Amino acid sequence: MNERIKQLRKHFGLTLDEFGSRIGIGKSALSRIEKGVNNPAERTLLLICREFGVSYAWLKDGVGDMLEERDEDDDVNRLMLGESEFAKSVFRALAKLPPEAWDLFQQFVETLKADQKKPGD
Repeated sequence: MNERIKQLRKHFGLTLDEFGSRIGIGKSALSRIEKGVNNPAERTLLLICREFGVSYAWLKDGVGDMLEERDEDDDVNRLMLGESEFAKSVFRALAKLPPEAWDLFQQFVETLKADQKKPGD
């Protein structure tokens, strides 16, 4: 399991510090897990799965694919539950927009959506 955690961290191109901060553990604790000195707590495994969209079966036992299929509603639900400090700050800023700014914001969102479409979609 320790090698799979390290593989996952490298897959996302994260340092020990970056990966650890996303799941609420320190760099040294993560290093000990990756080296096999310590085993991760069940809570840590669940946080990794939720934060990175990882299959629990793959993480725990090496079974199946590393990443789970996720749809955009999963991401929206996670944001709406307040699991992202950045998302909270965005929602706070949006809540302060004056009514006349909403049309401009809607145009901005439509531009973002159009830019995300892939050729052939």
